[in-house]
Amino acid sequence: MFTALFMIDSFNSYPINSKGLFDSDEDLYKIPKYQRPYSWENRHIIQLIDDTYEAWKEDETSPYFLGSIILVKEKESEERYSILDGQQRITTLLILYSVFKHKFKQYLSNNNKNKVESRIKHKDINKHRLISNKNLDLKKNIFENIDLSKDNRYTESAETIIKHLNKKFENNLNKINDYFEYLDNNLHLVKIHPKDLRHAVKLFQTINTRGKDLTVSDLTKSYLLSRAKDEESKNSIIEVWGDITSKIDDDYDLLDDILGMYRLYLTSSKPETTIYKELKEEFNGNDPEDIIKDIEEFVEKFLELERTRNKDIFILKNLKHELYWKTILIAAKKESLSFYHELKKVLISLYYSYWIADHTSEKIKIPSINVLSMIKNGKNFDSIEKYLDKKMQDDNIIEKVRNNLYSDNVRDYSWHKRLLIAVEYYLSTSQKIVEISPNKGLHIEHILPKSHKSAMKTYIYWKRKFTNEEASELKNTLGNLIPLQYDLNSKAARKPFPDKVDIYKGNGSKPKSSFDLTLKIADEYQDWNPSNIKDNREFVVEKVAEILNFPSDKLKK
Repeated sequence: MFTALFMIDSFNSYPINSKGLFDSDEDLYKIPKYQRPYSWENRHIIQLIDDTYEAWKEDETSPYFLGSIILVKEKESEERYSILDGQQRITTLLILYSVFKHKFKQYLSNNNKNKVESRIKHKDINKHRLISNKNLDLKKNIFENIDLSKDNRYTESAETIIKHLNKKFENNLNKINDYFEYLDNNLHLVKIHPKDLRHAVKLFQTINTRGKDLTVSDLTKSYLLSRAKDEESKNSIIEVWGDITSKIDDDYDLLDDILGMYRLYLTSSKPETTIYKELKEEFNGNDPEDIIKDIEEFVEKFLELERTRNKDIFILKNLKHELYWKTILIAAKKESLSFYHELKKVLISLYYSYWIADHTSEKIKIPSINVLSMIKNGKNFDSIEKYLDKKMQDDNIIEKVRNNLYSDNVRDYSWHKRLLIAVEYYLSTSQKIVEISPNKGLHIEHILPKSHKSAMKTYIYWKRKFTNEEASELKNTLGNLIPLQYDLNSKAARKPFPDKVDIYKGNGSKPKSSFDLTLKIADEYQDWNPSNIKDNREFVVEKVAEILNFPSDKLKK
């Protein structure tokens, strides 16, 4: 028997092994509906098996500590304990026991066969040890029979366990029985029983803000529950939280990102500590039901933004500054601003111009925060536009943008591909607008080949059109680069311009390029020479001026 480590007024805490967790009449658990779904990844499973296997091989009696769990009965009449912390560990242990039962049973002793049955299900009352918000998957695909044809996180984990145990014991599967006994007896946890949900949540927060990397969403949810004034308030918070997670398809990583934006929205400041600590400071003194409803509205506006399909949003999505521009536009939606469309334009101008001017992301934070503050303070569009115009003027942005657009090697800059995509959006009609990913089969084509010396040796065309000096100077300039599907780019390679045009246009039975900027080159130019590269560069710069809302005469050299 284990003895209690310590007791205080708000909770009892004592060590327990895996066997003791699933042994008595009291050992029945549920995962509350406000908890995140089971999410252990294959690497977590493999790490657990590797660690316990090595510990077992080294010493069959040595303990392995898996962590702590917090269990609470939300009502005195409840039959099952709610798992406030540790549901991933408890669920994984039960999947592991189920694997022993259904896939390795023949290697267990008769006594251990009975044990593994009782760990999964309390025989006397005919109830499984654990129920969850995905109970049908857990019960049918794991506890009653491991069905690897079903696609869910439980069966993924079961399959990983089966494969890894077979790998570990491939030459001696009879040793599985000894390994089972090791896990059952020597895998240890600390079980914590707070006296009620309020104390459980406070304990959960204390444990998980002391070095353990718990997510912002978990801590936020637990904080709001801890501030609920009564059972009705708690149930309201749980219901709204469930609505929020349903809206994002239980993607808690996404929810963490959204809460990071929400922190920025509330504070209008650069982070000083952790997101959760700053959220908690902002929440202090406010009704938790009001807070969670505001979070729900923020999530809804975020999803509205994500579902928007127009060129301005697509252009913004190709930026690195997602936290700032999304928070600003969500704030604009929450405030029902009449100048939302104009705001998108000035944000494109702000972020792209600073990026092209070769400023770091840090440089963009202050103007972003100031614009956000102006929106929350009810400033009109003229005030925001004047502020940004002055900021750009003070930072000499137009001159820096102009110099870099006319660089001899724009391929040295990280923005060149995404800027050409932005130009492509501005050339396309509204009927043709689709999102262009910079990473899926899109290549930036050099019309005059990048390997110009090799091209000049192979094709007399390039030798007639360019000197070595001209080719070196112009090949990486903005006027010589176009977007092209990867397969067409490989076909075009170093070929003469007339052959490239046939490829761009898809002459014959070949598919043509889907990019208007590329087809414009193919339609307008009969030849490709230094003059045409410079002419096309002027055209692209003019389009960039339109995108950035700069006077074209100030951007052109």
